[in-house]
Amino acid sequence: MNKRLKQCPVCNSTLEIVEYRCPNCETSIKGKFGVGDFAALTPVQQEFVKVFVCCQGNIKEVEKILKISYPTVKNKLADVIAILCPSKREERTVISEDILVEIEKGNLTVDEAILKIEQRS
Repeated sequence: MNKRLKQCPVCNSTLEIVEYRCPNCETSIKGKFGVGDFAALTPVQQEFVKVFVCCQGNIKEVEKILKISYPTVKNKLADVIAILCPSKREERTVISEDILVEIEKGNLTVDEAILKIEQRS
């Protein structure tokens, strides 16, 4: 089975679901059907959500499974929250935590860190 298309391959407009069909009895239901909030996530974000839920929200477990750092987990989570919960858009202070870690390790100067933060905004 093919993955669900989001965009028209000809004009790039958003596609609609207009029919469901039962392969067993051939019943067909026509109308306009929503795709749900999770369809707005990229495949990478959907995989992240799957891992996060399977880990019951345990960030340390997510870090291990995805082999990413704590700040990266928090940033990915903030990205998903921004899409799924637009009313909860928070100030993205999380985005700077990885930069602070790099400063602490001596890998970045303060000026380089400021430049990185400005580029992300």
